[in-house]
Amino acid sequence: MAGGSVEIVETAPFREEKTTVVTGFAGPGFIGSTALMYIVRNRGLRQRAYVRTQLVPPLMLLIDGQPEHALRIYGGEKEGPLMVVSEALLSGESCWRLGAKLMEWLSEKGASAFVSIEALPYSPPSMERVVFGFSTHRRDLPNFGVQTTREGVVSGMNACLLEECLRRDISWTSLFVGTNIVSGIDHGGTAAAIDVLNKMFGLTVDTAPLKQRGEMIRQMAERRTKAEAGGFLGSLRRRMR
Repeated sequence: MAGGSVEIVETAPFREEKTTVVTGFAGPGFIGSTALMYIVRNRGLRQRAYVRTQLVPPLMLLIDGQPEHALRIYGGEKEGPLMVVSEALLSGESCWRLGAKLMEWLSEKGASAFVSIEALPYSPPSMERVVFGFSTHRRDLPNFGVQTTREGVVSGMNACLLEECLRRDISWTSLFVGTNIVSGIDHGGTAAAIDVLNKMFGLTVDTAPLKQRGEMIRQMAERRTKAEAGGFLGSLRRRMR
């Protein structure tokens, strides 16, 4: 395969009709990719295609005991959105070519709207996450528990796909989820994103396990911080004697 070529390999039949595409790419807290794979497993969605290209960093995943490519597309048998997922961190130079090819292929399959999950690096004040969002066409985001915003950043592959949507006059919606986790999985942020997608698409995916996991990790981090602070203060007192 040539270094810059992009091949989208279909692994199962598609419903070629108007549909919404949801994107979840690797980023802070791995919120987008984790949320979509959680939905895939919960809903029993089937892999429909994967992207084969040297523009994606060399990464293969073991999923249910099978090696899988890093950039994949999932969908249900009858209805519901298509899910585009990647656990690989894609370079800016690669995203433009990948985004153009992916948009061309998805448009042929009936993509009529896009929803992206964007992780924003900041420290949430509590476990109750507020999901912000903006849309080029929709005005119903508050109905799904999304607080509309006029400021934000769309980056990476999502920025390239947004550029294509603007050029083609296709609806684009970004969901912004704040996180203070960079290298690990933000379970609370993942649950917040899924809660919104549940309302948008009637998915009924149970997010309670994610919230419980996130709360447990938060409490462990608090105890560790307090223990470290106590150790530091104890050491300081001993030095001052």
